[in-house]
Amino acid sequence: MVRVKDIMAVMEGIAPGKLAEGWDRPGLAVGRPEREVKKILVALDVTKEVIAEAIEAQAELIVTHHPMLLFQKFDSITPETPVGEKILTLAEHKIAAFSAHTNLDVAKGGTNDVLAELIGLEQVEILEETWAEELKKIVVYVPLSHGDAVREAMCQAGAGHIGNYACCTFGAKGEGTFLPLEGTHPYLGEEGKLERAEEIRLETIVPASKTARVVEAMLAAHPYEEVAFDIYAVEQKGQREGIGRMGELPEAMEFAAFAKLLKEKLGLDSIRLTGDAHKMIKRVALCTGSGAEFVLPAHAKGADAYLTGDIKFHEAQKAVEAGICVADVTHYASEVLIVPVLQKALEKAAAEKGWELEVLCSKVNGQTFWSL
Repeated sequence: MVRVKDIMAVMEGIAPGKLAEGWDRPGLAVGRPEREVKKILVALDVTKEVIAEAIEAQAELIVTHHPMLLFQKFDSITPETPVGEKILTLAEHKIAAFSAHTNLDVAKGGTNDVLAELIGLEQVEILEETWAEELKKIVVYVPLSHGDAVREAMCQAGAGHIGNYACCTFGAKGEGTFLPLEGTHPYLGEEGKLERAEEIRLETIVPASKTARVVEAMLAAHPYEEVAFDIYAVEQKGQREGIGRMGELPEAMEFAAFAKLLKEKLGLDSIRLTGDAHKMIKRVALCTGSGAEFVLPAHAKGADAYLTGDIKFHEAQKAVEAGICVADVTHYASEVLIVPVLQKALEKAAAEKGWELEVLCSKVNGQTFWSL
């Protein structure tokens, strides 16, 4: 039986909650974690139309990008308010609502990466770092006979990663001493007699979140009854993640031509632009959703053009003054791209786990604006 909490665990692997901004509220908004799930509806927002679609499809869970209760304040849950009506309708039909928001924006393969891939960016990098993994250093003393076994166990548990290199460790040979006291069962030596042993000082780096798992693996592979080891805090950071992306087009093109490409790729009837139509565009930065605050940082990092949604008048003025071209591709169009991506990711997870689970893409057009 597949439960809501099982889907939540899969989503944690896709978009870890630790990547979310402090103000954000992703996760389970409505529903019981123990509720059985046979069908999921994936959408951008939990609107009344999406809820109606879920009811008709007999889905037990709605997975969205935008959190249902973000920025909502209410003292009661009644049908008199739109949010109250949605909560009550979901509860009455036993439908859970889960979201992955800024954590999905930041995560590899999330909204920003999907948009960057769609428009053909190459050599893609993070626009602005928002999270970095804390690191620890583990030092353990191992008899020479078990150095390789302990090293392998620690690395398989997640230690030893530096950039694109795995199993990074250092070992230095030396002499260890210990005196087994009464009641001990030493691997080497005798009770009551000082023992000298050739040992290796084995040290490696480990993400703080994996420290307990690595220590457990280390102890399981170590032959000693009592293991001498130390854990140190380090200044360096490990894996880094961030909001927005920056990359390069395969070939430079005029901003006007680039804008036409964006309209085609995103299926837009119109697009709001600011900047020199004839400026040659090569380096492009972007932030899905509402990312006007990154216009000037993108310019400072050498972007010729910047894509986002919800650009206001004064923000556009600053872009013009800075000399960077900006395309407002709309909040909706820049993020709805993630819906089929999430559907496929959930289908893949279900297949790997042998779950009987149907995952549907919402057919509701949630675009708020329309053009004449």
